[in-house]
Amino acid sequence: MKIIITEKVNRELLEWQAGQKEKVHVVSWTAEVNYKPQHNESNLYQFMRKGYSEYLIKDLPWIKQLVLNYRSIPGNHELEFKDAQNNVVIKVYLRKHTQFVEHVEVMDCFGNTLSNLIYSGKNLAQQIDYDTSGHPVQNCLFGQHQKITTFWHAHDKKINNIGMSLVTKSKEVFYSRYWDWHFEAFRQIIGTFENVSEIISYEAPTLNIDIPNKRVLFGELMSKTKRTKTKKWIVNFQKQNFWKPRNDVSKAAMAMGYTPIDFDTPYIDNEKWMTAQLEKHCLQINSGDTVVWQYPKYSPQLELNMLNWFHNRGIKVASFIHDINLLREEPLNREHYLPEYDKILLSSFDANIVPEKFEQALYSLANVKLKNIVALKPYDFIIQKPVLPATYSQDIVYAGSLAKFPALEDIDFNLTVYGEKNFSDVNFVNPKIIDGGFLPAEELASSLNNGFGLIWDEDRQNPYRQAYTKWNWPYKFSLYMVSGLPVIAWSESAIAKLIESENLGFIVTDLSQIASKVRSISQTEFNEMAANAAEIGNKLAHGNSTKTALKKLENCQCP
Repeated sequence: MKIIITEKVNRELLEWQAGQKEKVHVVSWTAEVNYKPQHNESNLYQFMRKGYSEYLIKDLPWIKQLVLNYRSIPGNHELEFKDAQNNVVIKVYLRKHTQFVEHVEVMDCFGNTLSNLIYSGKNLAQQIDYDTSGHPVQNCLFGQHQKITTFWHAHDKKINNIGMSLVTKSKEVFYSRYWDWHFEAFRQIIGTFENVSEIISYEAPTLNIDIPNKRVLFGELMSKTKRTKTKKWIVNFQKQNFWKPRNDVSKAAMAMGYTPIDFDTPYIDNEKWMTAQLEKHCLQINSGDTVVWQYPKYSPQLELNMLNWFHNRGIKVASFIHDINLLREEPLNREHYLPEYDKILLSSFDANIVPEKFEQALYSLANVKLKNIVALKPYDFIIQKPVLPATYSQDIVYAGSLAKFPALEDIDFNLTVYGEKNFSDVNFVNPKIIDGGFLPAEELASSLNNGFGLIWDEDRQNPYRQAYTKWNWPYKFSLYMVSGLPVIAWSESAIAKLIESENLGFIVTDLSQIASKVRSISQTEFNEMAANAAEIGNKLAHGNSTKTALKKLENCQCP
């Protein structure tokens, strides 16, 4: 028999076990409350697990003395409770789609965390207490007949373990380091087995024991065994209308054999949540695999935590860039967004699928140099119907927010607006502008079948917005292409050159030029433009841009 000592079982261990002719037993030490050991596994902290929490909010002891803040987030949501001075002092996180309490964060009146309480079954399973600097000072794990408390001390920005208390049936034993108890427990478990041929410490110290004992690191177990073929992974998004560009990337990638990665929703902006998500959904990703991360997904702080987690395991991460906040708006520190973290993040991806004009803008304006760039053609807009050329009309449609227009009263052409206009604070009196209402993206693509599509961002309150169109592929362009519509765009936009070279519409320097230009285009000229638009639209409707970029990425020799 072989014994493997590990914090927890991951995909590499499962693959390694499957290839062993000799019997294997796992000894693990993870204290995660919801961790489920295998049938051939002994876990040191199994004593404190009773299953999923059955603790209801009404059972919490201090609820009657506090006031509910009436703030919650769907899913693994958070409820806040305030004290008499209106300070948030309790945050309660419920198990997804239930009323059962998973964990409770206790805070002081200044918002500093005092304790985190985690529940299992009908009991408290773990309590972590913190000092005023936010450093853990003790971690208690509770079982029916056993209690373990580890003690910590912060010094010179390092957290050091200074001891551990083990209480069993009212008898207490103190260890100067928690590893001393781990080693003792490992030896006791191993002593219950006969004919142990080897002990393998996986990412763990070796034991002082009279049995062959070696230490291996992540990725080394399979080095002398036939490894499974490296895999390709794509980060998925919720199936919602405003995430369509990202959902389409996922669809195209999965059609090429990429495996989707789905994180829980909603996200919680702290590193522990991100690490927990990665360990919940990504342990099957192996060294040498490639993950395509759709950027941006969360705050750059959390995404940098993600990137480091993958890199520490020898996993390559490529970005598929949809937007870049460093260029789209003034790079100021905001809640969930720190520009300096964003710069480090973008500089650290192993490769980047991105509209090519972003490269120079990022370097010159933000001093960010991207590695291994794969140029992206206009974004896909996947739909299920064939794309047909639009019919001739001098009418113009716009999909988006009217807040980006400079002077609505001066518009002198027929303009039908679909989408966000209906949810903005823009007020206007202009009979030329018609409210088309809101339609989901794919339904809108099927409804637009005549006239021109307008691409325009000229928010004079935000000087970054118009400059941004010089570098990014506008998603409106893709929508209009799959509708077979010729397009009208700003002459300095990133898409202008493509519109001219492929005869997909026309470009202008100012909105005042549009009405006369539309009147000058004959029906024959329009039909040629519409046919060209439909040809490109059919490619975008089948995900060709994404597939081409991913193919180039796979051939990219990233270090």
